[in-house]
Amino acid sequence: MPAKHVTVVVNPRSGTRRGLAVLEEVKPVFAAAGAELRVRVTTHAGHAAELARTLDLDGCDGFCLIGGDGTLHEVVGGLMAREAPMAVPIGIIPGGTGDSVAQHFDCLDPIEAARRIVAGKTQPLDAVRVQMGEDLAHCVNIAGWGAMVDINRTAERLRVLGPPRYAMAALAHILRARRRRARLVLDGRVLEDAFLLVAVCNTQYTGKGMWLAPMADSTDGKLDVVLVRRATRLQMLQLFRKVFDGSHVSLPCVEHHRVESFSMESDRADCLNLDGELKGSTPVSLDVIPAALRIFV
Repeated sequence: MPAKHVTVVVNPRSGTRRGLAVLEEVKPVFAAAGAELRVRVTTHAGHAAELARTLDLDGCDGFCLIGGDGTLHEVVGGLMAREAPMAVPIGIIPGGTGDSVAQHFDCLDPIEAARRIVAGKTQPLDAVRVQMGEDLAHCVNIAGWGAMVDINRTAERLRVLGPPRYAMAALAHILRARRRRARLVLDGRVLEDAFLLVAVCNTQYTGKGMWLAPMADSTDGKLDVVLVRRATRLQMLQLFRKVFDGSHVSLPCVEHHRVESFSMESDRADCLNLDGELKGSTPVSLDVIPAALRIFV
């Protein structure tokens, strides 16, 4: 069913701060389709989550965002925190640096994203419940630990560089990655060891174009867990080179597991990377909420 009444949350600071410019680019697409836009511009961190949680969405055909993975993370968190179940589809109009979830759905062009939204075709989207002690969060892209956190922390400091910042940060930390001890439980199976990185993926991409979990399916009720326990510096360089076409999964140092639930304890309370946002800490448990959301495709 075509979307005629659409709420759009714009993050003007996302990515290269093109949010408002992207809004002007896509407005004609909605106008040509006779779709009414209700635009809200975020003013502070967490604002997109507040809007997703509190706005009256009666009669709304789509709750859309112009921003990146961090903005989507906020929107998902807000929608999942609503008192009533959320039935309004999500629309992603890419305006971030990485736009990993948009790439998963093969739609990195804002104009094409707007066309898909007004066309009204949707599909289910699994959400991931993330429990960190008393703290609860939800994500749809990735929960990362170890080098995944180190890379993201450095990428944030390099934000001024734009899209290349993820590759630069990844290369820097791959060259000096360090192992950390952790206890993982994958569908009841225990793995206790020292790990270089742990990535629990609902969608296929992370960072900017890194095809980290090429087998991931955001509708299958499963989590794709990518692990590296130990690797030489040469193997880590091969991983960096191959992660952009997904062939890294064939390297002997890379493990892949598909599970419905995952938990982790580490020697200390380590920070997590949730959908590209540094938040929370171990111990953490994750489980899939199948078809918790719908998304325009």
